[in-house]
Amino acid sequence: MKSTVSYENKEYFFHHLENDLIAKSWKIGIFYELPLLEWIKNKNLFGTYVDVGSHQGNHLIYFSKVCNAEKVIGVEGSPYNFSFLEVNVELNDCDNVVLHNVIASNEFDVDTKLYYNEQNTGNTSKFNFEASTSFVSNTTDILDDLLKNEKVSLMKFDIQDMEWFALDGCRNTLEEHLPILFIEWNDSNAHTKKITHLLTSFGYKHTNTFNVPSCIRVYEA
Repeated sequence: MKSTVSYENKEYFFHHLENDLIAKSWKIGIFYELPLLEWIKNKNLFGTYVDVGSHQGNHLIYFSKVCNAEKVIGVEGSPYNFSFLEVNVELNDCDNVVLHNVIASNEFDVDTKLYYNEQNTGNTSKFNFEASTSFVSNTTDILDDLLKNEKVSLMKFDIQDMEWFALDGCRNTLEEHLPILFIEWNDSNAHTKKITHLLTSFGYKHTNTFNVPSCIRVYEA
C-alpha cells in the first residue's frame, strides 16, 4: 500500500507493507523518528549524508528533500527492503540520492543471510533475533570503498547489531571527515566495547541520545 506524509506544507510518499512497524507513522501522516530528523535538520549540515541501513527510505528521503544535503548515499543490505527503497526514492523525486544494495561490513564480497519478518522489516539482521524462518541473502562491502572522494558530513547507522562491522569498515572516512554520527545501539550490543574504543580513538564524544523509540546515540568530534 502507499501512504502520504505531510510535512512543512509538502507531501512525501511511501510504498510499504500494510502492517510493517515503521509504516504505522506513515499511515498517520508523519515521518518515523521525527524528533531525531528535526534535530539533524537544525544542524544545517552540507556535504554528503550517508544512511547506513536505509530500510525503505524514511530518513533518506527526509535528508534528501528537507535537509541541506548536497548528496545522500543510501546503503541497504536487504534486497527485500531495497525494492521498497528504490520505489520510494523515485516516488519522491530524490535526484541527489545514490543507492547501494550491499551489507556494510569490514569485509568485501562475503555472502551473508539476513533474517526478517514482515511485521518489522526494520529489524532485519544477520543475527536472527526473532527466530524467523524468512531470510534474504546478499554480499558485503566496505564503506571506505563506497565513500572515496565524498565529503561526508553525517552518517547514520541503524543495522541491528551489525554497527561494529560497518564502522570498522569506514575508519578512513571517519579519520578524514569526522562526520557527525547517529548510531542505533544500546548496551546489550555485543560489540559495545569495540565501538566505544573505535570512536574514542578518533576523538568522538557522546553528545546526545534519542529514544524515538529505539536508542539512537549522537557522536561528535
